[in-house]
Amino acid sequence: MQDITVRQMDFDFPERMDPVIIPGDPEQSYGTIGLSLLLPYLEPYLIRTMKQAKKQIRDPELLSNLEKFSAQEGQHYRQHIRFNDAVRSFGFPGLEALEAELDADYRRFSQTKPLEWNLAYAEGFEALTTAVAHFSMETGLEKLSHPAIRDLLTWHMVEELEHRTVAFDVYQHVHGRYLYRLVWGTWAQWHMARWIGRAAEYMLQTDPRSDTEFGGAAGRKARQIERRKAGKGLLPRILKIYTPWYTPHDIPMTEELKRLSARYTEMAVRTF
Repeated sequence: MQDITVRQMDFDFPERMDPVIIPGDPEQSYGTIGLSLLLPYLEPYLIRTMKQAKKQIRDPELLSNLEKFSAQEGQHYRQHIRFNDAVRSFGFPGLEALEAELDADYRRFSQTKPLEWNLAYAEGFEALTTAVAHFSMETGLEKLSHPAIRDLLTWHMVEELEHRTVAFDVYQHVHGRYLYRLVWGTWAQWHMARWIGRAAEYMLQTDPRSDTEFGGAAGRKARQIERRKAGKGLLPRILKIYTPWYTPHDIPMTEELKRLSARYTEMAVRTF
């Protein structure tokens, strides 16, 4: 049985939070916030998809893991809503239309796409977040400006790694076509990245400090160069998820990840 713990958390976010959550780096800050804004629409969609897949699963262990996966995802988006509200109080009225568009996309996917398609989308997200989470946990999140944000993202990444095999196993159990998963999982990653990029760009353009405090176009270019250097180690991990022999079962839970898992279990309001 995979070690998946469902934790109900209560992070202490301020009522109003500066959206530049990585000091001096508005682009990475708004990209991170864009991802957080996506999750209250994406994760309920993942839960709906797994609920539909459950009807076709007879393996008791996989069914148990699926239930815990969905319960973890339910806790994630609830905490991200609280964080998003703290950031949203800074302004950004144009986000409402972008979020409505995203909500409509995920509802349409659930209503009109076949289960195999939705499972391939889910695995595309999970494969990407597993690679990013593993890389981020190794490189650190110390740049984040507030301890509650660090805990939110670290806790979320730890749980993504705890349930890293579930979407893959469910897809393999129900359908299992590699090329289909490759095509639509990659499309899913494009769909999410495109929306996050649009939301981040809107926030950058709306925040007047982009020019007054963060160096305008020249500052943005310099930070982009630094991010590319820092992110070189991520690319091989992402490329691996597109290979026919990829399986998240090969990705280990390190001793450090196990230590963090125990820490967030202790911090939880309750576990189940």
